[in-house]
Amino acid sequence: MSAKPYYHLCKMLTGDMAQPVWSPDIALVPFQPMRPDVVTVLHDLLSASYAVAGDPLQPVDDWWQALSSDPEYEAALVFPVLNKQGDLIAFVHCWSRAFIKDIVVHPDWRSQGIGEALLLHCFHVFYGRGAEKICLKVERHNPFGAERFYRRLGMTDMCADT
Repeated sequence: MSAKPYYHLCKMLTGDMAQPVWSPDIALVPFQPMRPDVVTVLHDLLSASYAVAGDPLQPVDDWWQALSSDPEYEAALVFPVLNKQGDLIAFVHCWSRAFIKDIVVHPDWRSQGIGEALLLHCFHVFYGRGAEKICLKVERHNPFGAERFYRRLGMTDMCADT
């Protein structure tokens, strides 16, 4: 039996988690799904990230239809981050069951604490919703060091696969 191509990592949520630290040069903003340009920009950033990893994304309309019609989709669980000019530089999208579906930071903005702040934000959001843990899947050979990043923030191999 061969190993799965991903790790399923989880973080137990407690009241003593670190708080996210946001640079004054960026802002976490509410997601506005009714604006097609916002959806397109999310898709473009995610597509660029997946393309580097060699995994192309569906065309924007197909992607958005599949995403927004999923029973676990909630617009309130999409967290965009903008720079001072109003450009999307990162976002995380979670499913309602305390699962991080996608997290991406624009290459020009990596290694500045944005991904960590987003992840910590998600931990607190789901702790506030009463979740005991939050989970995600990460490729075993992710080219960005994502597995190491998630483990550094306390995520471990504690969940059964879903």
